[in-house]
Amino acid sequence: MIAPKQTRTLFALIVIAYCLYAAAFIARTSANVEPTSYIAEGKRYFVLFDDAMISMRYARNLADGYGLVWNPGGERVEGFTNPAWVGYMAIFHVLGIDESKTSLAIQLSALVFLAANLVVVRRIADRLTGRPLVGLGAALFTAFYLPLNTWSLQGTEVSILTLVVSLAAWWTLRDLDRGRFPVAPYLLLGASTLVRLDMAAPFLAVWSFLFFADRAHRWRHAAAGPLILAAFVAPQMIFRRWYYGDWLPNTYYLKMEGYPLVKRVTHGLEVSGRFFARFGILPFGVFVFRQDRGVRLLAWLFVTQVVYNIYVGGDAWEHYGGANRYLSIAMPLFFVLLWILLDALAARLLALRDPALATSPRAVWTGLGVFVVFLFVTFNYTYGTGALKEWLLIEPSLYAAGNGDKVRGALLLEAITTPEARTALAGAGIVPYFAEDRPFVDLLGKNDKVIGRMAMDQTIIPEFKPGHMKWDYAYSIGELRPDVVLELWVQEQDAGPYLNDAYQPVWFPPKDGNVWLLRDSPNILWDRLGG
Repeated sequence: MIAPKQTRTLFALIVIAYCLYAAAFIARTSANVEPTSYIAEGKRYFVLFDDAMISMRYARNLADGYGLVWNPGGERVEGFTNPAWVGYMAIFHVLGIDESKTSLAIQLSALVFLAANLVVVRRIADRLTGRPLVGLGAALFTAFYLPLNTWSLQGTEVSILTLVVSLAAWWTLRDLDRGRFPVAPYLLLGASTLVRLDMAAPFLAVWSFLFFADRAHRWRHAAAGPLILAAFVAPQMIFRRWYYGDWLPNTYYLKMEGYPLVKRVTHGLEVSGRFFARFGILPFGVFVFRQDRGVRLLAWLFVTQVVYNIYVGGDAWEHYGGANRYLSIAMPLFFVLLWILLDALAARLLALRDPALATSPRAVWTGLGVFVVFLFVTFNYTYGTGALKEWLLIEPSLYAAGNGDKVRGALLLEAITTPEARTALAGAGIVPYFAEDRPFVDLLGKNDKVIGRMAMDQTIIPEFKPGHMKWDYAYSIGELRPDVVLELWVQEQDAGPYLNDAYQPVWFPPKDGNVWLLRDSPNILWDRLGG
């Protein structure tokens, strides 16, 4: 048995180790951009995941007085799914932080949210078991889980939503134990729908659980749950309809419409099955030892995220393995269940009285230690040895190795074009953010209602990849006629008819390839291209 003082010391060491690890993780996503003929001053740039940089561009435009738009002065299109997170990002732009460091503020925020989450994870485990080992183990696995760190420390809203789900679980358990009507979890989860609308899923999970588990207040739950959820969701939808002209974000139409429901759900089942095939359903073995409402709540919250993941068909980066963004927010609860199970297994083995079966305490703890190390590594072996290199900070995390070239591309684009030049590209986050004063054309339609309402292509991309299956070169290039085509998506030959006659290919060093410039465009600074 670990003494309370030792427990606090060990937990403090886990949190400190995590903060140091997360700081190093963030540093690995940054890029040192040296001065060149078009870069006046060398700087270290901190950069978020490309989709998160879309939110950052909206945040800066909001802070600069242009409103919640992707292009300053452009059409109102809701190309983000995280309004409160965009508002949070806008605060740092109002403060006037240099653009090379604004992303760092978001990344450090994620570090703080995840560190705070470790405290909550430990408290959940302590409330359910009172066993220090469970809280320490769950905190350790949560702290160093690669997908959770990747989605969070690269700037998506996963960090704050993970903390919200853990807090909601803890507060629900606390109020149930005290016999009180749990208002706080409802308000917290309701407010979190302002961060992402799909936080309605964990809200409904807690609501349905409490309806059955809290018999003393059952009918209060029946009435209060829907009213509180509606109080947070309805104003959002009314504002969205007034400001953008739609009831739902453009990203909803982009990712959820134009693809058969059965195929989408089937893909969701497949990717969810991959998660369980690799990592098993081991934590749910806890029900062999206990079936109290505490473990049922944690399991139900995780299962709800799995069901939601199935419904939306998974995420766009399932090749990364492990928990995607939808599952990651409930992974701390998954790890608490896992460690409750491991603790129960150890206790059962130590309690054996049959001499033929009994095992020495040393053998039990040694076996458990080896198994824990195996699990610790396995959970982070998400797509092979490359994942382990990311986990060990040998390599930067998902796509971050290209951040420097993206920043250089944005700065070169600024150097060879006027502020009126429009650029078409598929990656709508990093380059548009750092080439801030120029309008862009989003080939994949997050910020374009025309593309967003198209049917998804089901022939070229074999696996469902939400947000990356709609494009139309005839419209985006042939009709909109951008001054620069920086990058294409797939089937580049389909863009040929719109590029060959009107555009001139020019070598673009940061891309290590050609871009296409509209011939005779007054918005191209031709004299800077060196002939």
